[in-house]
Parts: sequence; C-alpha cells; structure tokens
Amino acid sequence: MKNRIVLFGLVVSFLFGCKEKSKFTKSEEERKVSQTSNTDRASKPDVFYQYSIWFAFVNKVFDGDLKVSELKTKGDIGLGSFDSLDGELVMLDGVPYRIRENGEISVGQDEDEIVYADATFFHEEGVFQIKGPVDYPSFQNMLNTKMESEHYFYAYRVPVKLDYIKLGGVPKVEKPFTDGLDVLLPIRPVFEAENISGTLVGFYCPEYIGNINAFGHHFHFISDDRKWGGHVMEFKTKHDIEVPWDQKTSYAFDLPKNKTFENVKLDSEFQYN
Repeated sequence: MKNRIVLFGLVVSFLFGCKEKSKFTKSEEERKVSQTSNTDRASKPDVFYQYSIWFAFVNKVFDGDLKVSELKTKGDIGLGSFDSLDGELVMLDGVPYRIRENGEISVGQDEDEIVYADATFFHEEGVFQIKGPVDYPSFQNMLNTKMESEHYFYAYRVPVKLDYIKLGGVPKVEKPFTDGLDVLLPIRPVFEAENISGTLVGFYCPEYIGNINAFGHHFHFISDDRKWGGHVMEFKTKHDIEVPWDQKTSYAFDLPKNKTFENVKLDSEFQYN
C-alpha cells in the first residue's frame, strides 16, 4: 500500500510541477530493517502478537525482558512501551521507534527491552475511504461500522495528512514502581502539532479480551519526518483518509519471565485507548 501511495505522489508531483522534496531520508539502519521486512513479510505468520498482558501493565509491571530484536521477528508494525516506560513504541516497516518523554525520537536498538507490545505482520486485506472532515472519535466510529465482526482482531496501517494532532507520551519511572497507569497517564507529557503527515499504526481488540489487552481501538502515530510521535489522543483533518486494514483470527502472547511479574498483585483495573 505504501509503495502505491508513494508512486501516486510522484506522478502527481511530476504532472503539476511540484518541486518540494521529502524532508525525511531513511537512515541506513532503517533502510536495512525495512528492506528485510518487505522481503520476508509474505512468508510470516498472520498472527496478532502481544508481549505481557494489560492487567500486568496496569499493575506496575514496568520492567520487561522482551528485546527489540525479538519483537522484530513478531511483526513489521507495532506499538507499546519500552522498559521502565522510557518511551512510547511505534514500529513501522519493521523499524521500532522510541518516543521519549521529552519528545526525542530514536530507533530502538536490538538489545533494548520492551515492557509491553502489540505487533503483527501487516497483510492488507482491504481498504476503505473515510470522507473528510474527520476527527479522532468519528474515525474510530467509522472503523467500528466497517468491521466484518466486532469479535475479530484488526490491525491498521493508515497514512494520514492532518490539520492537528495531540499525542501522549509516558513519563519514565524508576524502581520501586509506586504509581500505576491510573496516576501516570493524567500527568503524561503531551505533544501537539499542526499540518502534519504521517502514519497511524493501530489495533482493535474485542471486548471479550478482558484484562489481557485494552478493549477497542488503540493507535500510535509517527510523522513522515520522524520528528513527532506517540499515543494518539486527538486529531482533526479536512482531508479524506484511506484506511488499509488486516483482520486477525490468530492471537498469541508471551508473558514476562521476571520477579516483578511473578509477584505482582493483579488487583487494579484500568482501561483506556
């Protein structure tokens, strides 16, 4: 889908004499990861993968043992958080970006650890259009109406051109972890941008998922110039949105293998998306 969008953009630029060049050039590391992902995607399993469980994440299990190198074997898109909440995670084209609480964006290294993640290899099954103007609540409502069934899982990889977006980060924490998400999210760092293009990476989980994952739609964003990213809180656009989607009927997750998870008391419940 991305190749078709890029090709269309090049044709339009040629016909109308647009001379503006892309402000983002992939690093050598990003190109290598993306090329490998594109080559291998067709042979990868069509599975929604999750590391840790939402119930543990809510109850202050903020240290994980999933390395970035392992996550890249589970998908080419993904979202989540790094160890000790040291940055939100957005994975696109197999490249795992870390958005720290100060807004700094870098590529996660293979040895970096992740505390919570959703990932999959995106196999586009269809695409539909949402006519502008669109805001985030109407976008999610339209996704709900377009699903074949609310009982399946879905993955999305959506290129967007937005008039405005509000993004949330996560505040880094240190051991011993005393505050849960119910305390940390209301004081999370917030980033706002206008007239911005990028990609929404997201997942839908059915309500029966309970405390294993967050029910509903959950999206992260990374801008085309890789200067903005994080958890999507709000957006508005006057433009139409083309929505590629991928239905998932297989689901797998791994649990953390550490003392924090082994000893956690799963007594707090909290849902958000």
